[in-house]
Amino acid sequence: MVKWNTSKTQWHNADSEPALFNDIIEKINSDNAYQIHVGCDSHKRGDTYVFAIVIAGYINRRGGIFYFHRKRSKDCALDSIKYRLMKEAELAIEAARLLREEFPGRIISVHLDINPDKRFLSSKILTYAISWVSSYGFTPIVKPYSWASSSLADAYAK
Repeated sequence: MVKWNTSKTQWHNADSEPALFNDIIEKINSDNAYQIHVGCDSHKRGDTYVFAIVIAGYINRRGGIFYFHRKRSKDCALDSIKYRLMKEAELAIEAARLLREEFPGRIISVHLDINPDKRFLSSKILTYAISWVSSYGFTPIVKPYSWASSSLADAYAK
């Protein structure tokens, strides 16, 4: 499992302004109505994969906030879609684990960029990824409802 140094990992808010993990915690703490969502997506740029991890807070009918962090990797194993999707799940789970340390009683949803439709290759790892997320006590969300990964993280991984 990936380990992050929360005091040094550089996050950005929706305006791409720098933020620290503590800034995210403070913002989520500012309103207990925030639902906590985490997602990850990746894209290949040249010989490098760019992963965007997103932490989002959403309040029904009021909107939300989000922060993102980018990681890069040249691991050629990521050329395998199954391996890459499981790496995305791993990064999202690790971010969710960090949040759970700060919000032990809150429900945290982990959005997976996985389509349950058997016509899509990503469906082959659906059961594994959902089981992995659930084993940590998080709520897994898949396409078409996984907006934190499929929309937010997708935009910042490009």
